[in-house]
Amino acid sequence: MKTRNRWITGSSLFLLLACTAATAATGGPDLLFTNAQGTTALSAADRQAIYDLLELRKGADGKSLLFDEDSGCPPLMAGADIQVQGKDLNQDNQPEVIVSLGSACMYGMAGIGVSLFTRDAGGHWTRHNLGSGMLMVQDTRHKGYADLEVGGPGFCHPLMRWNGTTYEFDHNIAEQPGGCDGR
Repeated sequence: MKTRNRWITGSSLFLLLACTAATAATGGPDLLFTNAQGTTALSAADRQAIYDLLELRKGADGKSLLFDEDSGCPPLMAGADIQVQGKDLNQDNQPEVIVSLGSACMYGMAGIGVSLFTRDAGGHWTRHNLGSGMLMVQDTRHKGYADLEVGGPGFCHPLMRWNGTTYEFDHNIAEQPGGCDGR
């Protein structure tokens, strides 16, 4: 009986160590892309490059991503606080990648920070910080790229337009009449 209890304890320890190793083997890019949509065409190197540009780090629990140590913000839970979507914004049949991170600590009342990742002809990724709020891709285009509205609290939202290199503020969109008065 004593031997059996030791065996159960030993096998339980083995199972615990195996599960811990599997969790530890899950890298930051895997956590970032947990529930990603439209990104199946991205290679492991693409995912790693996007993760590196975000400057996040994997939490000690192996299930979360963290901002820098000085932020004091709570961790981002993979699949809950992180949304990743591939979207072809310039009609080249290759997805650009939109990453939304949910954190009121980092992004204020909007509670979400949005980054866009574009790839140049050499295959290198560039991060474009679009600000705080929810991203809405518009039907209008400029220099080959879809215009982007960043919606958040309030009734006045910026429209971002591609300038040939990056997205920049173009004008405000009023959600209701008078929504942008004084802006």
